[in-house]
Amino acid sequence: MRVMHKRFFRRTVVGFAILVGAACGGSPAPESPVGAGPAIAQDADRGWNESLEIPGARPLPPAGFGTLSQDDITIPIDVPEGSLFIKVTPLTEWVIRMTAPDTYRRLNGYKVARGEQIRDQARRNGERGWPLVLFVSFYTRAVESTYEPYDLQIRSQNVIFRPFDIIAVTPDFNRERLRQQESQVALYLFEGDIDLDLPLTVVYDRRESRRWDAIKSILDRELAKVMVRVPTNP
Repeated sequence: MRVMHKRFFRRTVVGFAILVGAACGGSPAPESPVGAGPAIAQDADRGWNESLEIPGARPLPPAGFGTLSQDDITIPIDVPEGSLFIKVTPLTEWVIRMTAPDTYRRLNGYKVARGEQIRDQARRNGERGWPLVLFVSFYTRAVESTYEPYDLQIRSQNVIFRPFDIIAVTPDFNRERLRQQESQVALYLFEGDIDLDLPLTVVYDRRESRRWDAIKSILDRELAKVMVRVPTNP
């Protein structure tokens, strides 16, 4: 396995077996759209445009025809003793366009509002296009809990990827400490060539979730329904 992190880590080869993924519940991400953006997935004036994302093999229908919730496209991780719950939601366009219109507007809004910052950090890291952006929330039911932001990793094709930058959404995210029933949220920036069409595992503190494989099946089914809903001549 190789560790991919251009700023903080070097690559190392590894060959160990993948542990059984863990799935969990946890608190949903905040519903209030911090920096909410428009329903249409284009906003070049504010620093982001859908053309910046590397197109995949999947069709990209217009926004507003999906029905999925945020939880439907979210990868959960439950850290031992229930001290920490993590939810990871890819903000990739072909993923979030499968969500219901209000959910799409909210998730797209996080990305649009911070478009210039995302692009600047990507350029500094040597990315030529739009990076993989993950919406990540940390939550606890304990009286108090701590977390290590850069311990969240992605494993894909026997390669470990670490975020090259983290953009705080909630003001106290960088405090790295949670009070009871509190959520802290950030946008995680990973290398844009991570292929979400391939199996991947989200890892944190020796806990792993391979929920993404099931989510891909949900997205495939929803895409088929969305393509039927889209007018032939919009």
